[in-house]
Amino acid sequence: MPIVFVHGVAVRRQGDPGWEQVNHATGHLHWEGIEARLRQYAAPILQPQAPEQVQIHEIYWGDLGAYYRLGGRALSSWPDPVSSDLFPADLDPEEVGEVLERQFQQIRSVRQWPQVIESVWSVARDQNLHETVASLAPERQWEFLRSAVQSRLPRPELRELIESPPLPAPIVAEQRRSLRRTLLTVRRPIEDFVPLFLGDVMSYLSGRGTPEAPGEIMRRVIDGLLTARQQGQADEPLIVLTHSMGGQLMYDALTSFLPADPRAAGLRVDFWCACGSQVGVFREMGQFIERQPLPTTALLDSPHAGYFWNVWSYSDFLSFRTEEIIVGAHDTAFPFLGNVRSDHMAYLHDTRFYRALAAKIQVHSGRT
Repeated sequence: MPIVFVHGVAVRRQGDPGWEQVNHATGHLHWEGIEARLRQYAAPILQPQAPEQVQIHEIYWGDLGAYYRLGGRALSSWPDPVSSDLFPADLDPEEVGEVLERQFQQIRSVRQWPQVIESVWSVARDQNLHETVASLAPERQWEFLRSAVQSRLPRPELRELIESPPLPAPIVAEQRRSLRRTLLTVRRPIEDFVPLFLGDVMSYLSGRGTPEAPGEIMRRVIDGLLTARQQGQADEPLIVLTHSMGGQLMYDALTSFLPADPRAAGLRVDFWCACGSQVGVFREMGQFIERQPLPTTALLDSPHAGYFWNVWSYSDFLSFRTEEIIVGAHDTAFPFLGNVRSDHMAYLHDTRFYRALAAKIQVHSGRT
C-alpha cells in the first residue's frame, strides 16, 4: 500500500492565506522535498524492484487551519511624525500623547518612564498648548511639543547625575534600535509560526466533531487513508508518517474515528511514525476523544493500528515522549544539534532520519 504523510500545524501551500508568513519559519519545507526523500529511502523497502511505483500521498489540511492578517506582529496604529505628513494640529490630544510617549521612551531610560508618561500627557491634554500648536507652522509643531514635554520633566538630582550620568539621547536611541534589530531576527520566525501553531490546534479541536460526525479536518484524514488503501496493492503494508500536530490527527483517527466508520473496516495502518509530535502530552492532558485511564491501551487495542514509532528530540521543545502514556508506543530521541529555532522541522530535512525510518519500516512491516 502507499506511504501517507500528514503534516502538522503552520503548513500552507503557496497561494493559501498565511503561506508568506510561515514559509521562512518552516525552513522553506515543501511537500515535494518530503516526497522525494520518502521515494529515495522508504519506497525501495516496499517495492525493491520498482520503487517508483509506490504511491506516496500527502493529506493536506493547512487550508482548513487558522488565518490571521497581521502575522502576529504588533503594528502601531499611531502615526510616526518622522515618516508621515501628519502634524499635531491634525490629531486629537490622545493621538498626540501616544506619539510623544513613544518618542520619549526611545531616548529615556526605563526608570524615567513614569515621569515621561506624566509629562507627556500633561502636555498632550493642555488645551492652551494645543491652541498654540495650531497657530504654528506645521514643521515647528512637533518640536514645540517636545520642548514642552522636556520642560516639564523633573531635573535629575545632582547625586543621581554623579552616580549614573545619563547617556546622550541619540546614543540611547541607537542602542535600542540595534537591540531591536538583533532581537527581531530571533523573534520574527517565532511570530510567524507560534500564532498559526496555536490557531491550527484550536481550529482542529474546536471543529473536530464526533466519531459519528467528524469535522472537516478529520474527514480529510479519513478520506485520505481510504484512498490510499484503494490505490495500493493488497499485499503491501500501509505506511503513515506524521509530523507535529499530524500525530494528534492520526491518534484520534486510529482510536476513535476509524472504528466508527463502516467504510474503514479492514483498514490498517501497519506502521506509523510520528515525528516531532505532541501525541504524548495531548493524551496525558486528556485532549483526545479516547479517555481510558493511563497508560491507555486504546492504540494497542485498535484494529486499525500496527507498530507505532514516536520520534522526538531533546532540542525540539514541541516534541514529547509517549512511552508509559500509550501502551505499545516506542520512543526514540533523535540527536539533532540543538538549534531550538529549527529542530522542530529538522526531522523532515534530515536524510539520517529518513534512513532510520526506512530501516524501521523494513523490520516492523513484514518486508524483511
